[in-house]
Amino acid sequence: ILSVDCRAQIAINEFMADPARDWDGDGVLNSRDDEWIEIVNLGKTAVDLVGYRLSDGVDAPVWRYEFAGILEAGGVRLVCGSDAEAWEEANGFPIYGLSLNNTGDRIALYRIAGIDTALVDSYTFAEVAARDDRSIGRRSDLPEAWVTFDAYDPCTATCDPAGTGCYP
Repeated sequence: ILSVDCRAQIAINEFMADPARDWDGDGVLNSRDDEWIEIVNLGKTAVDLVGYRLSDGVDAPVWRYEFAGILEAGGVRLVCGSDAEAWEEANGFPIYGLSLNNTGDRIALYRIAGIDTALVDSYTFAEVAARDDRSIGRRSDLPEAWVTFDAYDPCTATCDPAGTGCYP
């Protein structure tokens, strides 16, 4: 039996909006399939992910993926665009994948429970974050701060959030 802990925090941890590598490991580089979003459990207990969904855009939620399973405390879960496409197809949604816009976009994580839909976390990014093989993510030592992981595509000017020189 899984105990429910209201203090458990599921959050967006890192994302890649403009892949230039085969991030989903299928042997093919595809800008739609190789985008990815990672979520993290910042809490101290495991969380059942049923009802947690990803959306993009600033208007009403457009569902891109729904999580399942248990996410242990400190655990992460990665969703590639190819995973989102498979979920969309299996659930009768238009097939777009994660659909992260390279000129900037908003990623949102919601939790649906019965008739209630609650925004859990979101992040709005600008074009500088969506360049080849740059990811944006939370600092591990300061989760409320975001940084650019830009070792594959260094920020030569000012990046917002700041570049780290680290790999995604």
